[in-house]
Amino acid sequence: MITDVLNNVKNELTDAGVQNVYTIFDAVPVEKKGRGFYTIVGVSSFETSSPIYTEFTVFIPFKAEIEIKITAREASELAALYGYYDRNIEPVLNRLSNLSSRISRMSLKHDTNINRLVLNVGFSVNGIKKIER
Repeated sequence: MITDVLNNVKNELTDAGVQNVYTIFDAVPVEKKGRGFYTIVGVSSFETSSPIYTEFTVFIPFKAEIEIKITAREASELAALYGYYDRNIEPVLNRLSNLSSRISRMSLKHDTNINRLVLNVGFSVNGIKKIER
């Protein structure tokens, strides 16, 4: 279920035209992610509730804390990173299909390993996984 949620967020971003989106489970090295902006979708916590059974379907409510890391292009300024987030990422997060979401935190750091700025955005999502019996 975790990969379903991550892929759902990734697909929503790519369908909206965001390029270079990866999940935390992708084994693509940083060097191959390009010199421009790239986005990594991960999860920091995941919780399910008791399933609800019907005759032909099982519904599993869940909550997850999703982490999105937007890495700026090389030698990019802070304003460019925030602008990229405002134009490309935030509108998608505000209208995720099949999920109720709420942005809960945002932080900025300089990744000295790759010499780039990274914007970390955490948000909560709630949803229901439907499984046919």
